[in-house]
Amino acid sequence: MILKKNTPVRWIILGLIIPYIMVQSYCIQKLTLNVDEPTFGTYGLTILKLQGNKDIEIYGSKLPIVALNGIPRAFEQILHPGLKKADWGYEDFRRGRYITLIASIMLGLLVFQWTKELYGEFAGLFSFLFYLVCPNFLTHSIFVHTDVYASLFLTACFYFLWKYHQTNKLKHFILFSLAVALAEISKFSMIFLYLLVPVLLLTRYFLGLNSKENRRQSTFVLLGIFVLINLFIISATHLFYQMFLPLKEYHFRSMAFIRLQEIFGFLPVPLPSSYISSMDDIMYLDAIGNGTQISISNPPYILGRYNPFGFWYFYFVTLFYKIPIATLLIWGGSIIYTIKKFSRSSFFKREFYLLLPVVFYLIYLDFFYTTQLGIRHIMIILPSLFIFSGVLYSWLHAKGKKWGVFLLFTYQFISVALYFPHFLPYTNEFIMDKKMVYKKLGDTNLSFNEGGFFLKSYLEKNKDAIVAPDSIMAGKIVLDANGVLGLNSGAKGKRYKFIWAKDLIPVDHIHSQFLIYDITPKMADSLRNIYEENIKEGVYKDYPVPFLPVREK
Repeated sequence: MILKKNTPVRWIILGLIIPYIMVQSYCIQKLTLNVDEPTFGTYGLTILKLQGNKDIEIYGSKLPIVALNGIPRAFEQILHPGLKKADWGYEDFRRGRYITLIASIMLGLLVFQWTKELYGEFAGLFSFLFYLVCPNFLTHSIFVHTDVYASLFLTACFYFLWKYHQTNKLKHFILFSLAVALAEISKFSMIFLYLLVPVLLLTRYFLGLNSKENRRQSTFVLLGIFVLINLFIISATHLFYQMFLPLKEYHFRSMAFIRLQEIFGFLPVPLPSSYISSMDDIMYLDAIGNGTQISISNPPYILGRYNPFGFWYFYFVTLFYKIPIATLLIWGGSIIYTIKKFSRSSFFKREFYLLLPVVFYLIYLDFFYTTQLGIRHIMIILPSLFIFSGVLYSWLHAKGKKWGVFLLFTYQFISVALYFPHFLPYTNEFIMDKKMVYKKLGDTNLSFNEGGFFLKSYLEKNKDAIVAPDSIMAGKIVLDANGVLGLNSGAKGKRYKFIWAKDLIPVDHIHSQFLIYDITPKMADSLRNIYEENIKEGVYKDYPVPFLPVREK
């Protein structure tokens, strides 16, 4: 039994981490590089090469934390100074995935530690277990990108702020400040921490939760520490490039920055220009919508519908299908229990630190964010929910109903394990026919172009299969699901190429990502008559904007 008395917890945790590393190491070898990994990885290497002049057109959304993924290559280059490779960075990016894996383990340990401190050891272990078998973290914990880093530092930010309020120790405040700074160089959506933290502090103040504390440091000293740490981390990781450049010297595109420039153009900006210009680029692209000539992303797609400016329910639906049912039940039960046993003082001293970012980012990303591409953007809230689940585990443990937790974990383990070693296309049992997933979810919810090896394996066994033919033809046809949906932002005018298949029912699938059609000669002739003109003109039913080429540099 996993919770045998007198068993040191550190050995239990170690016993869980070792197989986790083995599973993820195997998965790393089974997945091709996804669409974004080369760009993220290459930008990280520019930081390690001390190149501060960032190409905003290519690396606009990328932030310096990905330099960590370049560490294996950096060490290799130090050991072999004249080393040159001709594999376009393939081996370097694959090795860099292990750095993200380390970050995911650190996040898991944080989930365990905070849950344990709030709700006890039993709850901590099961929060950790459910985190380890979350298909979304199993997926993104082995990619060279920033979603796991952002999840780690967002969670660490609120954990160390909570610890500081528990202990009044300066070290916890410094760690909180570092976590915020590292979050800022992980993902641009972390800018809202500068709003959420004051909201939390003001809430505590107005509820009188600070009255009994004997603060050892003055507010101005703490504020100074926070500002200095954040300015230094952001600036240093951007190599102090063009610090204190006046606002009037920038070439902004977003309306927010243009207005600031009009009013405060004379002021120097105490941050690197590469950071400010990237933020401007992200805000501009989000404001103009997606799927247009100058945007770089597909229009959000959910439940068979497209909208260049997103859907208010996008992430609610995404979570409903992409989170295992067992976890959804636990989250629901935790919310119900918290409401039934609500205590204002207890809630604002504990759960408020977990649920404030959850509520905020759910609202922001659903109602105000247009670049809705997949669950990876909302993953930042999942660790807080895993920790929050501890309230239910603790209650079940106290009531002698541990069997319920074991039962739910067993269900989730089986549900997720069926996808091994390819967890990205995971959907729960609310979608039973996995070849029809594309009717509800698309883009990176379904595929990140990481499943190439599985397609290759299928083709080796099915020599008669034809992949993505240039014209409508008879035979066993294999099409990328996102291609069928017209979600090919890099196709340069060919997004509509496979619209002829959009109303057909596939006979089979490869991990929900590749759809297999059995096209007879008669069907092929009929489809040509119906769609040939549409393909030529780039017309796609229900698509929100005309098909246009992607933004050219």
